[in-house]
Amino acid sequence: MICVRVPATSANLGPGYDAVGLALSLSMRISLERTPEPKVEVHGTGADLIPCSTDHPAYRAALFVAEMVGEHDAHFHLIQENDIPPARGLGGSAAALVGGAVAANDLLGRSLAAPALLDLVCRLDGHPDNAAPALLGGLVIGTLTPEGISAVRLEPKNLKAIVAVPDFAVSTSAARHALPDSVPHKDAAFNVGRSGLLLGALATGEYHLLRVAMQDRLHQPYRSHLIPGLEDVIEAALSNDAYGACLSGSGPTVLAFAPEEHAQRIATAMRAAFEQHGVLAKAWSLDVDLAGARVEPPGEVPTPRSLPVL
Repeated sequence: MICVRVPATSANLGPGYDAVGLALSLSMRISLERTPEPKVEVHGTGADLIPCSTDHPAYRAALFVAEMVGEHDAHFHLIQENDIPPARGLGGSAAALVGGAVAANDLLGRSLAAPALLDLVCRLDGHPDNAAPALLGGLVIGTLTPEGISAVRLEPKNLKAIVAVPDFAVSTSAARHALPDSVPHKDAAFNVGRSGLLLGALATGEYHLLRVAMQDRLHQPYRSHLIPGLEDVIEAALSNDAYGACLSGSGPTVLAFAPEEHAQRIATAMRAAFEQHGVLAKAWSLDVDLAGARVEPPGEVPTPRSLPVL
């Protein structure tokens, strides 16, 4: 059996819509072995929301890899041990795709080289903002082209990511339908400028610039009605010395960056801001995951039970 640990991710990071994602120290484990018939098991966080069938994203990715390497009649037993809250904007589906693809590639002889595997998972997910950092770890800026994915990976240092995770889900389809077909030119220019500043701040460690750099006009304003208290949760983070804050992916999780010494206070404030709007939430203070997807020995490394700081 092949076992792969895959991190959660936070995509968009404010202005970096569909292009920027960060791997976080919250994870799932995908285990895979050959079997005569398909079998899927899901354990852990949100197991009732994840399909226990061949529709599971990790299983679909494993089959896709098998087809690519000429294994047209392959069947698998797949086990997901999950700590990533599903449908919360933390890249759970992309992590599963990556886990299934990496596990199948390893199980079937590692026929796909790293660039091909990266391109495959990004195309399966539709864009690179979650899939690329889930595979590579760190901060990844990428875009899909007809020739494949073009991407840059960075390793932000001395940075905590606080995530406030409310107790309701926002479907990706609902979040996408909330977006307009077009936006004003001035809003596009607003985001382009801040995207450059965001990447510069994260690359150089000038994190004080993130307050401005993480501002957005392309998706947060249009999705705010789906997330009660969004603006107040962001403001709670900023007023408690967060470097910057934004919606994580399509939400409803809110992400803030901070130095370690302020992380717990910021987490407390963000959770309280959600509760003022009648929304229960949990909060984690997480590290940036620099390892990305990695194969682990089966049975030797237990699934970590990540507990919220509050």
